[in-house]
Amino acid sequence: MEIVATFDSIINANIAMGRLQAEGIRCWLADEHIIQADMLYSPAIGGIKLQVDNCDAEIARKILATDYSDFDFPED
Repeated sequence: MEIVATFDSIINANIAMGRLQAEGIRCWLADEHIIQADMLYSPAIGGIKLQVDNCDAEIARKILATDYSDFDFPED
């Protein structure tokens, strides 16, 4: 497994995980429960870690780096 991103917020971590899952990439969050129990642990353990299989790491980073804010959805 390889860490492709780290987060201080469980919400942002889950959004990123959902984005990767929507693309068919298997991923996991590490240390999310520790940080949910006490946010003060986040700096000590390096935040919530989004992990993927080594073979998916490069594409996962590209997906997470893509900015969809200007995407124009087609009308039905």
